[in-house]
Amino acid sequence: MTAIEIYSEQIDVLGEGPLWSVSEQTLYWLDIARKTLLRKRASDATCQQRSLPDYPGCLAELSPGSIAIAMGAGIQRLTFETGEIDLLYLGPARRSGTRFNDGKVDPRGRFWVGTMQNNLRPDGESCAVDRQDGALYCFESDGNVITIEENIGIANTLAWSPDLKRFYFGDSLRGQIFRYDFDADTGIVGNKREFFAAAERGVPDGSAIDVDGCLWNARWDGGAILRITPEGQLDRVIELPVPRPTSCIFGGPNFETLYVTSATCGLSAEQLEAFPLSGSVFAIEGVGQGMPVPPIVCNVHSKEDDT
Repeated sequence: MTAIEIYSEQIDVLGEGPLWSVSEQTLYWLDIARKTLLRKRASDATCQQRSLPDYPGCLAELSPGSIAIAMGAGIQRLTFETGEIDLLYLGPARRSGTRFNDGKVDPRGRFWVGTMQNNLRPDGESCAVDRQDGALYCFESDGNVITIEENIGIANTLAWSPDLKRFYFGDSLRGQIFRYDFDADTGIVGNKREFFAAAERGVPDGSAIDVDGCLWNARWDGGAILRITPEGQLDRVIELPVPRPTSCIFGGPNFETLYVTSATCGLSAEQLEAFPLSGSVFAIEGVGQGMPVPPIVCNVHSKEDDT
């Protein structure tokens, strides 16, 4: 039986990038528009927050309490207890007017991060994305950055199949999720083809993978999470009490809880009244078991290593 609970009642403008820390048994996530990192244990009454100096895109774990954030000049390391931030990886030269967006660590510890045209003004208000200025990058453990693909509208959905032979990546501007062949040892992808497109259920946002190799995809403006089989078939629809779910990740002691972030960004006053839980984080039980996301394998020296 599926049960949807409010994990954290929020008014996140652009809740995104959920990360389940296995070592801390804690959920981290972002409000990109408010430049904020948040975290909450299931036993906590409220979430903790850290303000950030720039628009973040996505998160990865380094070690307990140490989080990597794609933001600004590259991948930044944030120590949550102190709020200290230092540059871990210098990012690539990006097209003007772009920012980091969705990203995920692959099974070998590489950090894959996408970019997009910056749709956030300095005051945090959103604007339309009308250019394919984004790209997909892979940050290797030694700090080397590889450009995987360019001319992307809105980079979203990064996941790997349990057998490590497939990589999934989405472009929200195109409304498509793609499947690639993947070599886990080298990180090389190829043989790109369309995996899933369903315009009647909004556009693809962030995703998680389960032990059966099915992709759980949050549908922006679709008000649902879709489970898509490895064959690209729609298998299950979980309706949500918000129109703009943004991403999801499996967590909990046995990875049997699906955490879902959401947004109020761009909703009208009428929509906000009709969907008052918009911007909250949800926990869904009874949907199966997910795959853990590993921490980054990092061999780069930073000033934190000197302490």
